[in-house]
Amino acid sequence: MMRRLGGSRISYVLWMGMLLAFVLVAGIGKNVVVQAAETDKEETLSDSSNASGIEVTTKSDKRQYHEGDTATITVSVKNTNEYPMTNVKVEYKLPQGYSVASGQLSQTVDSLAAGETKDFEVSAIVAEDSRGEVVTSSYITVWTILLAVVVLAAIVVLVLFLMKKKSVKKATKTGASMFLIIGMLSALISGAAVPKQEVKALVKSDDFLPRVSVHDPSVVKDPKSGMYYIFGSHRAFAKSEDLLHWERFQNNVCTDYEKLFAEPWAYAKAATPKGNLSGFMWAPDVIWNDTMKKWCMYMSIDGDNWCSSICLLTADDIEGPYEYKGIVVYSGMNNPKTPPDLSKTDIYKVLDKDEDLSRYANTSNCCINAIDPCVKYDENGDLYMSYGSWSAGIFMLKLDKETGLRDYNTKYETKLDVSDAYLGYKIAGGHYASGEASYLMKAGDYWYLFMSYAGLSAMEGYQIRIYRSKSITGPYVDQNGESPIVKGSVDMKKTNKGVKIFGSYRMSGMEDVVSAVQVAQGHNSALVDDDGKIYLVYHTRFASNTGKVEMHQVRVHQMFVNEDGWLVAAPYEYSGETLADSYSSDEVVGEYDFIYHEPTESYTVRSGEQLGVVGDEEETIQEVELQKDLIVNHKTSGVKIKVAYGHAGAAKVQIKADGTVTGDYAGTWKFTKGTNVEMVLNGVTYKGVFLKQQDETLDRKERMTFTMLGDNVTVWGVESDS
Repeated sequence: MMRRLGGSRISYVLWMGMLLAFVLVAGIGKNVVVQAAETDKEETLSDSSNASGIEVTTKSDKRQYHEGDTATITVSVKNTNEYPMTNVKVEYKLPQGYSVASGQLSQTVDSLAAGETKDFEVSAIVAEDSRGEVVTSSYITVWTILLAVVVLAAIVVLVLFLMKKKSVKKATKTGASMFLIIGMLSALISGAAVPKQEVKALVKSDDFLPRVSVHDPSVVKDPKSGMYYIFGSHRAFAKSEDLLHWERFQNNVCTDYEKLFAEPWAYAKAATPKGNLSGFMWAPDVIWNDTMKKWCMYMSIDGDNWCSSICLLTADDIEGPYEYKGIVVYSGMNNPKTPPDLSKTDIYKVLDKDEDLSRYANTSNCCINAIDPCVKYDENGDLYMSYGSWSAGIFMLKLDKETGLRDYNTKYETKLDVSDAYLGYKIAGGHYASGEASYLMKAGDYWYLFMSYAGLSAMEGYQIRIYRSKSITGPYVDQNGESPIVKGSVDMKKTNKGVKIFGSYRMSGMEDVVSAVQVAQGHNSALVDDDGKIYLVYHTRFASNTGKVEMHQVRVHQMFVNEDGWLVAAPYEYSGETLADSYSSDEVVGEYDFIYHEPTESYTVRSGEQLGVVGDEEETIQEVELQKDLIVNHKTSGVKIKVAYGHAGAAKVQIKADGTVTGDYAGTWKFTKGTNVEMVLNGVTYKGVFLKQQDETLDRKERMTFTMLGDNVTVWGVESDS
């Protein structure tokens, strides 16, 4: 049989043997190379999901240990930011059974300069972790090598025995060639198996801006003169040619109010015996009625116990004089304290005489306060008014374009949290958690509903939030799909319902004076101008270290619609800037103060310390957690490491030309269209715009900024001073 074994059979046996040897050699090479790589490998963590701006590298003096050996673990922390880090702290958590041989489990340095690296080291006596995974490659390599040698020797002896003597030379050459080829392939495969290291990660400076104090400003533009007007509570009115330079003005509403509002005040005074009309005229809204060819002013006349009403005045000129025309809607019809004379209202013009009015005593349902009107035309030319405050919420009525008063031909179903036969459609609020100051604006495809939540003083957390809808009557939702209609008692300023357009803040580019800390921004209006620019007009209060500064002034910020159809506001007040068609990468790269407008935080003062002012933190703290794996007695054992660090003031980010973002928030950025920007920071996608603005210092320095929205949270960036 051996003599009949031909050359092809011999070659077959030889090739099969070589294939087996190839597998064994490749495995040996892979194990050897991996072991060599892992012995010297440094494990690196950078740009973690919850913090960045540092590069953390861990290494040990050996890869494998026996129980009772001493292992030295070194943590290198490099500050990759362009500003110093403070209070850099490294904490080690050793596995059970380990004990410290030298060094401290908690180590801190006061400061780490930009680009500086600091090593932290601890030595520990190791122990086997019974729960650790078994690492087989560390002890099978020797046996694998011996087995491969035996197999190869057996193959060679077998082949030589089977071959004819005259074929030895040929077989030897063939075998040598095979060994060479297999050796090269094994080396390539072994090399390819080496684990890759993780990559390390337009106002002039001397221009005086006259400020005005108009509480609850409602903005409107006169198309004939091009002037902008704001009408507010307490008969405070102002006008401007450019939304920058304001001047106060008065008309007959300011002087003849007792005569003009005699009817609505008679209704309110019955429930407000100690009141004075001069202090109960709230938040007028002015609109041009093209059917009536009149300027229409809708004024709230407020009374105690919800006995309020909204009335109409008209004028040929926006500045007046105005004439009283009648009452649009009443509230407080069945309040339990001072029930009004319903015969002097229009309640029974809308409802049947035998209608059950008990629902109007329920502040969770229909007992609203008829104040804060906002009147708008929809796309079909129909006229609507939103109104209401706190208690049972915000409602909406259709108005008669011919009279400017209620449209009595439009009927509403009485359905909880949907509509009411007298009040109209419900669009927000309820359960005394509703907020106030509804304002409607159409921009692009959406109607935007602005709401002001919380108390209006500096310490009560006043703030603006936004919802949107395809229809003026709703339903409205925020970016998370949450409705502004409230179905249970809740403190709205502590929720994330609604897009908080911005909160209390301090950042680079603001004067370091009391007025730099703007708080309690609220009761806004908004305007889409003839050129498409969108403006947010609101009143802001100011804070001091005691929290007692309560003056207020009007501010205007430009707003933009991002690519997802949500509004974002420019960080600095409007100074005449226009959004560019595009910016180059070089124009936007750099370091920015990063302002994260946390929805659930608001300004307050405790023990003389201001809290809730974004960007004014004494120290911004970040943390990184990682694990260094060791092998003890062929089992893995993990040493947990936490690195904490901070820096003074606002959070910082660096926008880099390679499309990355580093700093306190890390990720990527890109232009999507023109100046539109998309950033993915700490796993959240934000969309908005870059905008070059003048800051609010006396020098009016030009700075690049960005404003974005993501996950229902507004974020700003302004070019840093550093």
